Amino acid sequence: MKRRTNGFTLIELLVVIAIIAILAAILFPVFARAKDAAKKTTCVSNSKQMVMALMMYIGDYSGYPMHSSPSSTNPRTRWPDYIYPYVNNEALFLDPVANQDIFGKRWAHNQNRFYGGYGYNYQYLGNSRFPWAATESEIASPSETIAIADTNGVRRDDNSVGGGQYAIDPPLTSSRGSGKPSGYYGDGGECGSGKPGYGVWGCRAAPAERHLNWVIVGFCDGHVKNMRLGQMDDFDGDGNLDNGWWNGRADAGTR
Repeated sequence: MKRRTNGFTLIELLVVIAIIAILAAILFPVFARAKDAAKKTTCVSNSKQMVMALMMYIGDYSGYPMHSSPSSTNPRTRWPDYIYPYVNNEALFLDPVANQDIFGKRWAHNQNRFYGGYGYNYQYLGNSRFPWAATESEIASPSETIAIADTNGVRRDDNSVGGGQYAIDPPLTSSRGSGKPSGYYGDGGECGSGKPGYGVWGCRAAPAERHLNWVIVGFCDGHVKNMRLGQMDDFDGDGNLDNGWWNGRADAGTR
């Protein structure tokens, strides 16, 4: 009588491999979703700390920071530089899901480190191109006014960044203006063509739906929530673009 030798047969090995493959197919998406959820949690925490720091800045200076100092200054200071002393954490200003090409601005206090990926509602809160900055009282509806959100920056048709790594534009050109002929952050060669693709937003520094198709949005009253870009661009939900979430008045008819 023949004795069976120790070890697996070929069929048994194939069965084990098939089971492992099935388990991997089931578990890998779960792990990926868990990783995405963890990054989203980090972004929500970052945004919350940034808007709280913004509120502390307003408390000290009775108004909102400029989006940047004039281009003639060296080093340039931008809104993250202004609120940085209230958090003292450079990592907060790096969106954990963003591509590294958006991390293009140097800290004023540390020229060897970069930030980017979170944009500031500069047209309605503080634009140094005029210069103009809103006082606290000018933002009549802080709980319905976007302050900071994930940004794609201004994208050309080849998906390269033309600017706006730290800015977000409203959907419509504003009465306050952007300081450039386009009415948005970008102009000329900085912009996309506006055709479908990477450059669909033209010269606009558009918010980024990079968290499972949600934008993490921080408001002037300090709260943070998830929004779709279409929702951010249509305050009254009538299907038409408006600046209601941006203009400080929660008014879809005001630009």
